Amino acid sequence: MSRPHSYLNVLARVLALPISEGLASSDERFHAASAGEDALIVDVEKRRYHRVPDARPLSFEDAAQDGVAQASLQLEHRDGVRTIALAAQDDSFWTPLPDPRVIGLPRIVQRHDTAWTSPAPPSEADDHSQSRVVHWISALISVAVLGFFAAFGFNALRWSLEGGWNLLWLLIGLPVFPVFGVLTLVAAYRHIRPSVTPRQALNAIDVRRDERFRIGEPLAFRVDATVPASVGHQPVEPPPEIFAHLFVQTVNGKSDGRWSVRDQAWGAGTADCIPSTLIGTGERCVHYAGTVTATRQAPRKAQERWYLTLSASMQAGTEPFYIASLATPPLITPYQIAQPPDRQAQLDALLLNAASDLIHKAYNGEDGTALRDDFTPDECRAVFTIDAEALVDHAMATRWYEGKIRTERISSDGCFYMLKEGPAFQLMYTERHETVTVCESPDLRSVVGRYLFAEHLFVDHLAGAETIKVLRPRIY
Repeated sequence: MSRPHSYLNVLARVLALPISEGLASSDERFHAASAGEDALIVDVEKRRYHRVPDARPLSFEDAAQDGVAQASLQLEHRDGVRTIALAAQDDSFWTPLPDPRVIGLPRIVQRHDTAWTSPAPPSEADDHSQSRVVHWISALISVAVLGFFAAFGFNALRWSLEGGWNLLWLLIGLPVFPVFGVLTLVAAYRHIRPSVTPRQALNAIDVRRDERFRIGEPLAFRVDATVPASVGHQPVEPPPEIFAHLFVQTVNGKSDGRWSVRDQAWGAGTADCIPSTLIGTGERCVHYAGTVTATRQAPRKAQERWYLTLSASMQAGTEPFYIASLATPPLITPYQIAQPPDRQAQLDALLLNAASDLIHKAYNGEDGTALRDDFTPDECRAVFTIDAEALVDHAMATRWYEGKIRTERISSDGCFYMLKEGPAFQLMYTERHETVTVCESPDLRSVVGRYLFAEHLFVDHLAGAETIKVLRPRIY
């Protein structure tokens, strides 16, 4: 069992069904998962799916047909187990997958639970029998050892009653008997009395949140709830914190036409428990109040949906008790350059491959708080006002290339380097121990310019870079 394939997640959202962990065939072409009371099967290669009502997928098997291994899926129905040879099904069996780039993103499945209870801790009955035997043996040994010293202390007190030199036993009996006597009783009580682990639970959950949502501004939320006296035979305590997350759902498209729906957390916050007691009742009332802020990140996607989740635990597998859609916030206001860099600072930053530091300083000034990843590509380009030819001229004038020209070929992975063989200079590229010549020229300036634009970040965004830019070759 593993996380469901992204296509299964999209189907479950479109159909508004809860989805379980997924199964995959050996070649990972077919994936299946339970969605509500039905089973969903997707053919990733041909982007199609099939829904089986009242069924649950059990496992994939490779069945040989005409000497070729083909994937088969075992499904559990109410009337027994059924096997479907997926590769043998015709087109009438399948339905094309809904493409969110065409139909739009599926609606967020909202959730407003009024009660939440933490998973039950493993009981002693679920433990292995051998571990229980070892536990009881060790407990009996510890109680026996403590009891021996308690009995020894009691005998020491009894011997001291004979008087004379036997009174010295009193020095041993007085501290030993009461101390080990109490330890023996405590140890016996702990091992005999069944231990009950408290569980966390909330009832009558009421969530209130600020309806106004803006990127970079705190979104306030408040949770009011009551704590039941017990769950079964276990005592109950409220969770110490409530965890809030802001998510944005986008379509992650690929160059080959495949896609996936991605949920990315853009903000997180916590709210501590504020306990109180209701007057006249034994039921406790608790309150949580906090904020969560969406950090500014770029670029924005053409399609996106925002939603807020609240959870009472960060343990793996814990479902949030509250999921609410949020209105898509307004477009991000572009950052304004607070400290424009001069020409020399731009040249030095590009040659030293420190352009990201210069961009961060230009927008933040002396006391800004924006992160490097917050700036859009257009905002990064706005920092540099020099053109490509000026950068190459500066690299040649300062002899920046000295020490970077090699006289022997190297073997590396994904690396550009300059090589001098005879009167000609070459720009080389290596990958998987393969080496190709990208360009060759007796003009050193031409090769230095192409090396500079191939290796250094942000350089290829300068005006006039298209005539110098070098594409990374593909080696097979």
